[in-house]
Order: sequence, then C-alpha cells, then structure tokens
Amino acid sequence: MQAWQFALSQGELHGLTNNGKGPVMLGLHGFLDNAESLACLFPYFDNYQFIAIDLPGHGKSYHRPLGANYHQLDFIQDIHELIEANNWQDIILIGHSLGGILATIYAGVFPERVVKVVSIDACGPLTMEADTSASQVRESVLSRLPKQSSSSGSRPVDIDAAVAARCKISDINAEHARAIIMRNIKCNDEGEFVWGSDPRLRTKSTLRLTESQAQNLMEAIRCPVWFGGATDSFKHLETIYPKRKIWWKNSQIELFSGGHHFHMINPSAVSTAIRSFVEEM
Repeated sequence: MQAWQFALSQGELHGLTNNGKGPVMLGLHGFLDNAESLACLFPYFDNYQFIAIDLPGHGKSYHRPLGANYHQLDFIQDIHELIEANNWQDIILIGHSLGGILATIYAGVFPERVVKVVSIDACGPLTMEADTSASQVRESVLSRLPKQSSSSGSRPVDIDAAVAARCKISDINAEHARAIIMRNIKCNDEGEFVWGSDPRLRTKSTLRLTESQAQNLMEAIRCPVWFGGATDSFKHLETIYPKRKIWWKNSQIELFSGGHHFHMINPSAVSTAIRSFVEEM
C-alpha cells in the first residue's frame, strides 16, 4: 500500500493505492470515512490498479474554498475531472455507502467510461419527496450558519474518545474506527492531534434527489452493477433492492453477515465475490 495524490484544478486529491498494474479500479469511500476504509481490499486485487481516494474535505484531500459547501453532486465533478485528466477508460468503480451512491450516479452520467460498478451497502441515491423541498432548503441553510470557515479547528482531539464515539453511533469495531479516524487527523504546530477533515461535511444537503430523478439516473447505467448488502446494517439492502431492481439493466445482490462496514470485517469473502463479478464476461 502506498500514498497517492493528484492535483485537480481546485486542489490536491490524496488517497492510497496498491500500486498494481492492470485495469483501473477507483475506490470511493463513505460519508466521513476516507481511503483507509477500502484499503483492506487491496491485497485481493494485485492485477488491478486499485486507487482509493479521499473525497474532498475527507482524509488528506483538499477542502472546498471559503464560502463553498459540499453538495453531493459536486463530487461527481471531482471524480470526472480525475478520470478525464488521467484518460482512464473502461474503469471499475468500487464504492462504499456514499461512495456506492456516487459510483452509480457517475456510471449513469458517464456510462461510456465505466465497465462495472460495485456498490457496498448502498442501493442507489437517497431520495426525498418533492413536497419536502422547502423544509430541506431551510434545514440546509440553518445547518451552515455556524460552519462558514473551512478550518478544521485547533482543539486537540482525544483519539480514544473519538473512537468510542464513532463506535457508539455506528456498527463499526474499534480497530476499524481508529484506522479511519487517524487518516482524518492531522498534527498542528504544537504536535497535537486535531481534525483534518472539513467540519462543513456535517452540514445538510440543499436538496436530495426525488425518487423519479434517482430512477432516471440509474436507468442510464449501461454496465453491470453488483450490490453487496449486510444482514445487520441500517441500510437494509435486502428490502430496498427488490423495490429498485427494475432500475438497472443488469444487476445482482449478495448479502453478507455483519454491519455497515462488513467489508472491513471480512475482506476476503467480500473481495472474492467482487472479483467473481468483475471478471465475469
């Protein structure tokens, strides 16, 4: 595993790579996670160039400028600029949670670039009804009022307390929570640990897609899509996928035991399933 970085027009993306040769696999992590959450899959894909990025505002990647915010669809712009700049063709997108949503949206918007999509514990975009628009915009505006600075703050972070807090609100174990948190941490001039991720990530989206908008995007995907779900996850793919299955031309689902980060608990089994899907003709 090696550090990776690439300069986009607005700032530097950072990430991790297996330094492999072969087809490009681009890894997209979940909300408030970073590339570390996908690095566990690297050892199983030696014959691929597997790059897991830190999305802007996460991990070691750049923060949006002062006055900007983190709209979900803006990540599609970052992803496409990266793909265009490297002239990557026939890429495989592997996303977890938010990253799985972004992978499917990107494949719908730029279907000519993607040959396979792997979506771990995500089944297409999160949606809300159109008649909630006023309340969504209001909540979004109010959530952003105290977080106009792109600074991550200078208050020292108690790592153990941060790990405990993450485990309390998510079905993740302490070892994996610590690995993800440490990549979201930086050292200040006094040698203290402080948050390196952008606090504006926690503000609310201006508007979520409606169900019909999400369906339109998903129906534009041309390539096969693999969904990996977990028996104990709050995402409940086993319930959502049957309702949305008609959105995709070619899709399948596989369920694993565990919670939302099940791929970190059992990377061997998950990677075996992903490889089988990716290598299907």
